[in-house]
Amino acid sequence: MHPSVEEKDLPTSTGTHKPRSHSQYNRYAQCGEAYRLERIERRPSTPAGWFVQGTAVHSGVEAYERSGRTLSRAQAVACYQQAWEQELAAGLAKQSDTSRWMTGGFKSGAKDLADRRELGEHQVLDYIDYTEQSGESIWITPDGKQAIELEFNIKLGNVPVRGFIDQVVTTPYGLTVRDIKTGTKMQSSALQLALYRRAVWETYAVDITWGDFFSCARKGRSPKPGGPTEPHDLTRIDQHWLEAQYAAMDAAERNSVYLANPGDHCVTCGVSRFCKAKGN
Repeated sequence: MHPSVEEKDLPTSTGTHKPRSHSQYNRYAQCGEAYRLERIERRPSTPAGWFVQGTAVHSGVEAYERSGRTLSRAQAVACYQQAWEQELAAGLAKQSDTSRWMTGGFKSGAKDLADRRELGEHQVLDYIDYTEQSGESIWITPDGKQAIELEFNIKLGNVPVRGFIDQVVTTPYGLTVRDIKTGTKMQSSALQLALYRRAVWETYAVDITWGDFFSCARKGRSPKPGGPTEPHDLTRIDQHWLEAQYAAMDAAERNSVYLANPGDHCVTCGVSRFCKAKGN
């Protein structure tokens, strides 16, 4: 069902294989220079409120789901707040002056953090509202695990790939791999979900057709409740091609190929102040 790329089709590379992940692949494909600065030179990344918010919301949602949805709304919010404080402290340890944090707009760092803290709490509560109305449930894996932050270690061809799947959910149209997004940016492809589909197959021999992104609630001038996107048919993403993509990324990175790709994403790049393509 998932044909492998033949060895002769793979790009050549040097050294031993490194474990890869979707975040590595995505960052490298977006900008090789940012990848190099972050992961090879280990340059310190400028903190941003959206990182704190995203991690805290995931923590609140995860705690609620791991409880079998028995946590009260107040308890779920408490889990969110605890994670917020931990992530905020980690960010402040990197940069104590919040006026130097990335905001992606014209807000001050302090105002952005205050707004995002309130928004994140709203997103956790809205997520609970959605689960109470949707009729969906978290899948239980064949070995008895809740499919929440589901860890995987697989191989795509010869490339080891690891990661965590936010959720696998039982929906009206069948089992669905789901990733939770707290930001406003629309996802341009389902490659992340296609990798997760492959991971479930390799780990449990369960083939999943569908995947979606859960877009968390919005506030402000255009309020919007949270909910999943339209389902993506993941069978349309060829697994042979997916293997070749990871093989190409792995080979290029291990041969120290890092191309700068300046663009709109530079605004939210935590290492842009070190980037020579930006004149720094």
